[in-house]
Amino acid sequence: MRQVGMTLLLSLLVCGPVAAESEADPRPGKQLFETQCGTCHSLDLPKSQRLDRFNWKWVIDDMVNDFGATWITATQQEQILEYLVEAYGPDRPR
Repeated sequence: MRQVGMTLLLSLLVCGPVAAESEADPRPGKQLFETQCGTCHSLDLPKSQRLDRFNWKWVIDDMVNDFGATWITATQQEQILEYLVEAYGPDRPR
């Protein structure tokens, strides 16, 4: 009986991270959005908007150039843009 319990525990330890990884959002822009954008402000407002690519690009440019988020690289900005368009574009449900 003890061996069954140990086997079950071991299988949970081994399989647990695999299940968590499969549930994680694979889009790199999501984590960048949350960490980089969330550094300066709440994410509630951007999550409530449904902007098209042009307007999300304008928002990102504004945050970087006018509000000083200059540490966000051009590559990271593009990844954030792709995420925002996909997750919070005009055709996405609220």
